[in-house]
Amino acid sequence: MKKEKIKTENKRGVFTFKANDGKFYRMTIKEMEFCERYLDFKGNGMEAALSVYECKNAKVAAALASEYLTKPNIIAYIDSKLEERGFCDENVKKQHLFTLNQFADLSAKNKAIDMFYKLKGEYAPEKLKVEHEFDDISDKELAELEKMLTDFLLKK
Repeated sequence: MKKEKIKTENKRGVFTFKANDGKFYRMTIKEMEFCERYLDFKGNGMEAALSVYECKNAKVAAALASEYLTKPNIIAYIDSKLEERGFCDENVKKQHLFTLNQFADLSAKNKAIDMFYKLKGEYAPEKLKVEHEFDDISDKELAELEKMLTDFLLKK
């Protein structure tokens, strides 16, 4: 787990941090509080904005959250915090393995197995039914087209 590195802080409440991508970003203390609340509220930006800023109503808070969640510094900070909280590829793989190996919830186990095989490309390609409405194509030409399409799909 990586922790963000706070580089500097000034009198205006602006600090610089190093994100997971190795770049340095600047943000205000209020923006950082918004990010923390966003994570606490499990991704509810409107609730996060209402708790940090003095918004007139929920629509204003939702608009503010929408704007904030497009800013690169906000996204970078949230990504680094998500990784600290365990939302990373390694932990997802561990949870998937746990679900595969458990016997309490067979429905979840079957979905995990299905997902595993899809990711590994173990399923046969889907068969497509080709229909046409071209009267001027002979059966021989149609058979050739179907063979070409089948060959193309099998190469994927």
